[in-house]
Amino acid sequence: MPSRPAFASRLLLRTSIVALSAAAAVLLHGSPSAAHVTVTPSTATAGGYGTFSFKVPNERPTASTTRLEVVFPTEHPVTAVSVRPMPGWTITVNRQPATTATPAAGEHAAAAPVTSIVWQDGAVGPGEFQLFDVSVGPLPKSPTTLMFKALQTYSDGEVVRWIDPPAEAGAPRPEHPAPVVTVATSGGLTPAAADPVSRVLGWTGVGAGLAALLLAVAALRRRGRPATTAGGGSDVPARANGRATGVPAGAGSRAGRP
Repeated sequence: MPSRPAFASRLLLRTSIVALSAAAAVLLHGSPSAAHVTVTPSTATAGGYGTFSFKVPNERPTASTTRLEVVFPTEHPVTAVSVRPMPGWTITVNRQPATTATPAAGEHAAAAPVTSIVWQDGAVGPGEFQLFDVSVGPLPKSPTTLMFKALQTYSDGEVVRWIDPPAEAGAPRPEHPAPVVTVATSGGLTPAAADPVSRVLGWTGVGAGLAALLLAVAALRRRGRPATTAGGGSDVPARANGRATGVPAGAGSRAGRP
């Protein structure tokens, strides 16, 4: 049976590993309380096309999400949209009313800007999430921010409106933030910033976990290293036939020496 110090060192090591794992989970996935409608990726190249996934978690224990409407920004109209088929869901792409102007001979009528996309008749059950994928374009040619307001409808009739604009620097995070895509030139794209609170908690946990891990490793090394006497030998008594001889194990035999 291991001694108490050895057991405590191993326990500290295991605890530090658990702390590091939990901190990494916070950094990778964000705070558990931050479950809301999001879009991935949150950055795109100006002037091009992009494929985006709207992630919709179900936050109600007794109701299912049965409808999602994503409203497109009107200040930066998008005309080309394609959706990924989803079994069990009915998908409707809504556009601005067509103009009455007749295109000239040899010309094609310009597609009307998309106003929204609606997914309905399906179900996202309690404790589940669903990805709603779309390909859109062309995106604005100049750097800007696109805010896609989302309306999430539950089977009990409740509608949650994820329509709040992003918070300014230093301001509190909105309760129902809208999914946002940052459009930039190819050289100006940066990874999306995670939730500041989650980042602080995550890095704090990593620091504490690393400190505990170093202490645990040092303690285990000390436990596994034999103590030495002033003469350099081990102070653990040597044993002969299972009995201590009283002679340090590192001491050489003096038999036959003057």
